[in-house]
Amino acid sequence: MKRFILLIITVLLLGSCTKDFDTINEDPTKGKTIAPGQQLAGAAYFLSGGREAGYPNMFLFQPMVQYVNGAYGQRAGTKFVRNDFFNERVWEIFYNRSLKQLTDMMQRSEKDPQLVNYIAAGRILRVYIFSILTDTYGDVPYFEAGLAFYKHIYTPRYDKQEDIYNDLFKELNEAVKQFDDSKDKIQNDIVYKGDPAKWKLLANSLRLRLGMRLTKVNEAKAKQEVLAAIAGGTFTSADDNFKMIHEDFAYPDLRGNGYSQALQEVQTYDYVHGTTTFVNYLKTENDPRLASFFINRDANGKDITHLTNYLPIAPGLYWYDEWAAFKAADGTMIPQGNKFCKINAPFYQQKAPFLHLGYAEVEFLKAEAAARGWSGADANQHYQQAIRAAMKQLELYPGMTPVGTQQVTDFVNAHTLTAGKELEQINMQKWVALFPNGYEAYANMRRTGFPVTQPVKDPQGESVTGRVMPRRLFYPGTEAFNNTKNYQEAIDRIGGKNDWLKRVWWDK
Repeated sequence: MKRFILLIITVLLLGSCTKDFDTINEDPTKGKTIAPGQQLAGAAYFLSGGREAGYPNMFLFQPMVQYVNGAYGQRAGTKFVRNDFFNERVWEIFYNRSLKQLTDMMQRSEKDPQLVNYIAAGRILRVYIFSILTDTYGDVPYFEAGLAFYKHIYTPRYDKQEDIYNDLFKELNEAVKQFDDSKDKIQNDIVYKGDPAKWKLLANSLRLRLGMRLTKVNEAKAKQEVLAAIAGGTFTSADDNFKMIHEDFAYPDLRGNGYSQALQEVQTYDYVHGTTTFVNYLKTENDPRLASFFINRDANGKDITHLTNYLPIAPGLYWYDEWAAFKAADGTMIPQGNKFCKINAPFYQQKAPFLHLGYAEVEFLKAEAAARGWSGADANQHYQQAIRAAMKQLELYPGMTPVGTQQVTDFVNAHTLTAGKELEQINMQKWVALFPNGYEAYANMRRTGFPVTQPVKDPQGESVTGRVMPRRLFYPGTEAFNNTKNYQEAIDRIGGKNDWLKRVWWDK
């Protein structure tokens, strides 16, 4: 118990002194208990704060969906070389940090009727966390997870993903109804500043995302959940976005954007480049966001994009493969280290927010529901509104030059849905809109098949899958020793081997 309390205090101290959230600065050691809002804040910060939280996105999921590659560590996600450290970060951070905070907060609060709003918000955040865990690994500990201290369950069973999803929908539905304006307002809420209405919108928007996840495995259930989510009320503008506000703090501070912290590592930032899959799609579509996502600079930091025209790198290659200088149209020779386009500066600002679920994604989901004939809405209207919102959301990133109003209008007018190609068009534009959120892009690609990835180049013969994209991540090796029986049962359900080519339940 002493170790557990010390861990919580350490987390809260890491999140203290935030100029925007002065209520977090209350010293938790002065009272007999830890304020529930502080634990809710700690659980939320761990989702995208701190460099380790950025590693799975940077080195696994973004390369898998062929946004970027080129850095040596990205071979894990671009040519599929097993890396247990990157593989286990989602499990270790979400189970051992975020969920511990939430479980303790909810257990402490359940006996006090005044704290019901904390429990409702905690349930919604818990659904989000478990959705990522189960979408990443498949069957995972769920119903018995996080109860070692309170119920002495030290080896939780692995629940089937279908059962987990059914409970996630139940939790979201019940959490929305649980909020009570007559009870204590949520303090230290770094997500929605204690506004229950915003939390309800998040619950329904998350239900919309997860409902659509089932289109391949249970379309009737997918339709049911999607329509219920829409009827309940989802995001109506970017003001509702589920984003984590971060500040300019470096590793290991949780207040700094973890993805940006990972990107700022020299071996990462200098060698992470836009792929031919992503960059060439943007060029083909005449997408003005190309300049928002990528840039070329010479060794002195001068912008030379006009010479390189956003030269991309092929999926699977390291930045030094196929070594040669690039000759620009005017004869200028660009050396190897500067020829490929890099991620634009606003994305590596540690004070950049991380968008977990946004209004643009919600509009794309509604467009898909309409295109499938579920909602009776105008699919094209939602599609075009989604594109507008996706362009606008780039302004979240510090220093980002807004896409011009006329450019937005021209691009939207040029993009209307074509009969028979609606799902492809919607999900390709959704892929663009999700950048840099590789977590959701990877899940959506497995569900829809978009984008269609390009063949991976592997001149060194390093791929352990024969260059076939994994469909899940490996369970952590420690589970085989610490939770042997339940681990083996889960492994048996996927063929008896901890195999990352096996598909999760909804990816059939």
